[in-house]
Formats: sequence, structure tokens, C-alpha cells
Amino acid sequence: MRMNKKVVAILAGLTVGAMGQVYAASADSFSDVPKDHWSYEALDYLAKEGVIEGMGDNTFQGGRTMTRYEVASIVAKAMQKKDTNFGDKAVLDKLAAEYAGEMDTLKRRVDAHDKDIKELKEKADRFQLHGLARVQMGSDNGLKNDARAWGQEKNGDYNNRFYMDLEGSLKVNPHATARFSIEKNARYRDREYVMKDSVANDPNGVAHKISAPVTGELRDMPDMDTNHSGLVSNIWVELQLGPKHDWYTNIGRKWNGIGMQNLLLGGQVDGIATYHPIEKGHGWWVSAQYWKSSSDCSSFTPVWNSTPDPNDPSKNIYTYDHTDVQVRRAPVNATLDFWGPIGKYVNANVGYTHIVGHKYQENGSGYWYDTKGFVNADLSVKPIKDVTLTGSYVHAFTKQDETYGHGDRDWAFKAEYRGTDLNRVGSYGLYAKYVNLGAFADLGHDDEWSTREPTFTNGVRGWYFGFKCVPAHNVEWETLWAPHLSEQITWNNPVKRHILRTWLDFHF
Repeated sequence: MRMNKKVVAILAGLTVGAMGQVYAASADSFSDVPKDHWSYEALDYLAKEGVIEGMGDNTFQGGRTMTRYEVASIVAKAMQKKDTNFGDKAVLDKLAAEYAGEMDTLKRRVDAHDKDIKELKEKADRFQLHGLARVQMGSDNGLKNDARAWGQEKNGDYNNRFYMDLEGSLKVNPHATARFSIEKNARYRDREYVMKDSVANDPNGVAHKISAPVTGELRDMPDMDTNHSGLVSNIWVELQLGPKHDWYTNIGRKWNGIGMQNLLLGGQVDGIATYHPIEKGHGWWVSAQYWKSSSDCSSFTPVWNSTPDPNDPSKNIYTYDHTDVQVRRAPVNATLDFWGPIGKYVNANVGYTHIVGHKYQENGSGYWYDTKGFVNADLSVKPIKDVTLTGSYVHAFTKQDETYGHGDRDWAFKAEYRGTDLNRVGSYGLYAKYVNLGAFADLGHDDEWSTREPTFTNGVRGWYFGFKCVPAHNVEWETLWAPHLSEQITWNNPVKRHILRTWLDFHF
């Protein structure tokens, strides 16, 4: 029987060699097979076809004795090439018959390994972690301005800190994923302590109101900083509902924003939200949400029982009875929001939020007791390449503007040049933003450049300027400067504030 050169190559490979672990592109990959060796051409052919492999160290080790399993593996790979007219079928059939047992054993092993790899991949895909670690520092005189409103300085949670946002996902099935986030603030270059009102007993056991220090360690305790204490801060479930699985629904507690610049909302909420692409809507989406901000607040009043002092009837002796708590709960809201393109270079967003439960409280009043709802609108335009202009507006249907001026509206304008891409080292962006924020057109923010939360302001007006770039893969550096902000800390006492802040985000 006459055999073609491909079968001769197979037999040559069986004669001179053993197989190893790593795929070799050609015989050039084998440092121990010189080009003038009689088997070089055959080995070169087999290596290019993927039939034989090296030992993983750039050697072929042709003098090593082969096992029957190794021979069976070469024959099996050669037979897989039959669609490309690889070899003489009669010879391959004889070799296959000779090593049938070994080839069957190898097949079972490969199938078992494939099954194990698939199961391992499915388990790995079910649980994933990502997030960012931040190093941040800066200067902010607003931390001192706050003393004019509350009689004490705030501790500068957002100014100088190490911060981490760790987010995890646990896949339930192809259309359901449970998610959680953990946030931790670790403050540095901060005062060693701040003074807080407290109560202490004198040597006679009489309670007195005093000022007591609260250290940085205590400020990181769960009861002092519940959202950034290193415990689970958000937990929610993402569902893909409907016959086409295109109703993207979140249920639980998570960070949420409304509008292109999160002007109405940009913070932690509890509730349910669903997002759906409008059929034949030319790229438009609709969102329906039922939610409340998690940023409630409360005050309390101790209630005392009094009895006449037997030693001095003109005086009373007081004993503690209970504490009346006035809880000011954030309102329960229903939101309907629409967004999508208007032409090639324009995008829009418009929505309405109705306050469903603004009287939801215990022995107190809600935040927006005269407010019925809000409208929000955004328009984003790209007039030239690399430039984006965005305007946002929020109007609150409230009577509060009669007393507090323009507290019933927020508006903001932002100009952006280019932008960053974490996968493109050297990419950068510039931005300038002007805001005019009222006191009652805001349903909740956690750290909107710190214009809301460490200073608890009732209104902000002024410019912000920023620069950001990607100095390394998955690393973003951003610097923010607000040279001249006007803030209404108390209702009739505006103050000036400036911010200079820079931070590095390491994404993982």
C-alpha cells in the first residue's frame, strides 16, 4: 500500500517523539530538533496542524519513550483532520483500531475535564467583585462655615480621606442577579476630635449637659456613619422581566439618580424601579419608580416628671420619664421618566415625580409638607466634536418659595470637553459647571461634590471647574476647583465658600 506524505509524517512523529502539554506553531519551536534532522519536515507539518505538541520548555524530546495514551492522542488528533484530507484513511483506521481502548479512555477523561471546567466557570461567573479605591485630599472652608448654622464645625467627611466602594454581584439565574455594595470612609488629616453635646453625671449623680469629644475612631463606627462604615450599605436585586426580558427592574436599597446631572436625586434610595426601551421609540426609554430617599432625620425631646422639693417647695425635683422623638422622614415618591435622542447630536430627558406620602412621620412633620411634586428636564447637545453641553432644570410645586425666595427650583449647566476612558492611558477631559440650587427642589443627595452633605446647605450658587485624566490603566485622576460659591447656610445668612479637591480612583 502506498501512503501519502501526510501519513508518513504521522508515523515519523510516532517514531521519533513524545507529546507534551503546550501547542507548538512549528518545529522551529523545538530547540532540540535541528533543521537538518531527517524528521524536521514531518514534525514541522504536524506541529503546524496541531497534531503534536512540545513539552512546554521549547523542546520535543524525541528520544523519550511514548506511552500508548500519547500515541492514541496523536492518532485521534490526526483523525480529526480528515475533513482536510489529512493522511491515508486506511492507515489511520488501522491505527485507530489498535489504540481504540486508549482513545476511548482519553475521550472520557477529556469529557470529564470539560464538564469540570464548565461547572467551575459557571460558579466563578455567579459571584463577581468590582469597585474602586480612592485617595482624596483638599481644602474646603465650607467645613468652618457650617459652624454658623449649627454651633459646631463638621468633621470634613469628604475632604481628606481614603475611600473604598466594593460592589458584588451574585447571579441567581440568567435573568436575576443579587447585588450589594460596601462603602468605607477612612479619614486622615482631620482634627483628632470634634465636640458634641453630651450628658454626664456629677459626683452627686446629677446629670449635666456637657461638651464631649468624638474621636475619628468613633466617627467610623457603624452608628456614627451608617452609609460608609465598612458594612453592607446597599443591597438590591436586578431582574429582567417580560416575555423579551427587557423590563430591567431593581428592587431594594441602592444608589440612584434622576436626570442627566442627578439634579433632583443623586443618593441612596429604597424602592423599586423598572426601565424599558420603548418599542418603535427610536431609541427612547421609559422608567417607572416607586421609592423614598433613605436620608431621614429626627430630633428628640426628653420628657421629665416633676415633684416639689421637700426642702425647698419653690423648686422641683425632676426625674426622667421618656423621650419624644420627632422623625422627619423623606417622602415616598412615584416617578415617571422618559429619555432618548432628538436627532443625531441632541439627547433629552423629561420626568415627573409625585409625592405620594409626604405626611409619613411619627410625632413630627415631613420635609416637604407643602410640596406636591416635581418636574425635571434635561437637554444635552454636542455642537462640535469633543464638546458636550448639558442643561438641567427641576421645579418643585411648593409654597415654600413665598418665604425662601427661589427655593422651589434647581438648575445647572455643564460644558465638557472630551472625556476619560479607563482603557486608554492618556485620555483626559475638562469640564465647567454652574449650579443654582434651591432648598426644596432636592429629594436627596449624598456627595454631590459636597455641596449638600457635610455642610447641610439650604441653597448653593456658583461655578465648579474640573480636570480628569487616565495616567495608568484603570486609574483616573480628577481635580475640582470651586473658587467662589454662595451658600445659604441659614435661611437669611449666606456665606462664601471655596473648594479645592483632588483624588485618585483605582478601579478594579
